[in-house]
Amino acid sequence: MAIINRAKREINAKIVYYGLDGVGKGTSLRYVHSRIKPALRGEFKIQSTAGSELVFFDFCPFEQAVIDGYRLRFHIYTLHGKVANPAAWKMTLKGADGLVFVAAPASGEMTATQQGLFQMREFLNAYGVGLHDIPIVLQINKIDTAGYPAASVVSSELGLADFKSFQTTATSGDGVLEVLTSLSSMVLGRIRESGELQSGETMASEASSGIDVCGQPSIAANNETLRVNELTAKPLCDEATVFTNQAGIEGLCVNVAPEGVCVEGSDVRIPIEISQSGEVRRLVLTVTVTPS
Repeated sequence: MAIINRAKREINAKIVYYGLDGVGKGTSLRYVHSRIKPALRGEFKIQSTAGSELVFFDFCPFEQAVIDGYRLRFHIYTLHGKVANPAAWKMTLKGADGLVFVAAPASGEMTATQQGLFQMREFLNAYGVGLHDIPIVLQINKIDTAGYPAASVVSSELGLADFKSFQTTATSGDGVLEVLTSLSSMVLGRIRESGELQSGETMASEASSGIDVCGQPSIAANNETLRVNELTAKPLCDEATVFTNQAGIEGLCVNVAPEGVCVEGSDVRIPIEISQSGEVRRLVLTVTVTPS
């Protein structure tokens, strides 16, 4: 579920590229990142997690707000290379708002791809999510490889014939942007239908994705760092918390409102209101959580 940060008026959505080792997930992410305007993208990052390499970055597909003052930010994740610990994939999939299943089944390798899809389905089921409960597109990569089966055969044998599919060559970028553009539109539509935003905050129907699919870079690092690990949609507290005066300062009161508290990767953002002697100051406390 997308995180709606009302304090920053920003919607954060998580997209995961899933697939076997060597199918072109990392290459796809690098190409997409290279085609985004520097002012709209975060830094391309690689971090070791659970014995695997987590590849990620974030970007805003629109320069302007798309939902009555709310900006949209996508956080893109994948695992690169051999994944020794399956728990790394399960962790990466948690809280995903959209999925790209990347397949590159050369002749005789369809069974491994089917097994990879089954494992992804099992991970999602552990979170109570089915394949039809979340926007998913099929990226059929390496179509320039000799002996490659037809796209219709791949989608049919994977049981994904009713999902959108795209043929790509990640090394050259052919078709890669179309994959993310399509999925982004689906995720955006899901956010609009969810009713999470207040009444009156409606989707700007005329907005279109800022991802370039016409040959000119349009969507890249403003030295902004993506906060990694998991995005959670659950509030951290259910009601306003008031901290009473513990330091003996006369008239001091600190208030935390639950609707503004959010988690962005390893950062917890907590809006606080400090009042003393009739004067009120509003601040945002950011706490970075790291493993012990």
